[in-house]
Amino acid sequence: MAFDLDMKKFWEINEKCKNLKGDIIRVPVSIHLDGDWICEYLKLDNAKYYSDFEYQQENRLRCSEITEKELAYTIKPDVDFGVIMDSSIYGGTVNYESNATPTLKPVVNDPEEIDALIEKMQKVDILEQGLIPKYLEWREKIKTRYGIDLKYGGGIKGCATMMGQICGITNFLTWIITNPDEIHRLIGCWLETSKRYLKIMREVTGFPEDHRGFAFASDVAGMLSPDLYREFIMEAEKELYDTFAPNPEDTRFYHADYHMLHLLDSLREIGVNAVNIDPYIEPKQIMEKMPGVIIHGQIPPTKVLLYGTPEEVYECAKRDIEQAGPSKQLVLCTAGSINPGTSFENLKAMCRAAEDFGYIY
Repeated sequence: MAFDLDMKKFWEINEKCKNLKGDIIRVPVSIHLDGDWICEYLKLDNAKYYSDFEYQQENRLRCSEITEKELAYTIKPDVDFGVIMDSSIYGGTVNYESNATPTLKPVVNDPEEIDALIEKMQKVDILEQGLIPKYLEWREKIKTRYGIDLKYGGGIKGCATMMGQICGITNFLTWIITNPDEIHRLIGCWLETSKRYLKIMREVTGFPEDHRGFAFASDVAGMLSPDLYREFIMEAEKELYDTFAPNPEDTRFYHADYHMLHLLDSLREIGVNAVNIDPYIEPKQIMEKMPGVIIHGQIPPTKVLLYGTPEEVYECAKRDIEQAGPSKQLVLCTAGSINPGTSFENLKAMCRAAEDFGYIY
């Protein structure tokens, strides 16, 4: 089966279908090609891409010429540090690799070091920490050169993920059992530091005051049992939602591309109303646990979108549309990030499924 499509027309219609609360005619589709995908497609040096402003912007624009031709999809200039900027404010050294996304060296290597970090974070100037000065410098260059005024503060890495970056994932998952008091204190520090961080970043980047919503991205959350999530993480994340998305109509978005079915009850209780989670489950399973939730998914990024055939992507997208039904609860996309190496043919197959089966409203 051919999956050819007038992609320019497709995205024009898609733009009018993004507001699921409005009068739309088709299931919307979302595609985001990140730095890891760009580096793989262009065979770039990842270390240079994530650390060199000129190299990053030059190759984003070069890749955009290709994606515009293939998908009518534009990759704009942006500041892309991978997934580490939020946690970098705690002081971890950045590890750059030529063939991988950047990571942070843990800043805490023993539970006895936690209180010293807490004391330090109470005194630091957030804008001088980690990658923040570099972000602000690159942001200003993009504004001057391209006329793009980047904003920051609509979301943050989730608590469990940042604990994993601060302590190391194995240490965090161990200490939450062996040193619960220290982890409770560190999470309290994370909560207060996150409030300061988000407020100052919103202020210095001119984040719009009328923005309605807040997002977490926290793959590590799924590694916790429901009881551990409730005891350590749940109230802290709820407090950030209450601070930055306080109104009933505000979007409370949660991303986690790991097993999350066991935490859906908790997410519902803290008011999460939009998810991009768990490539191992189907839309109907999410809707059973979280009635009314907006699902950004639910195509498995590795098994189907990366390694599957276009026909398999098409059938999976059809399944998602049929399970979500006419209730305007689906943004068709991958349940997680689009993996490096994902083909244009498979992305087109996803779009074609929306075109063939998505006019249900």
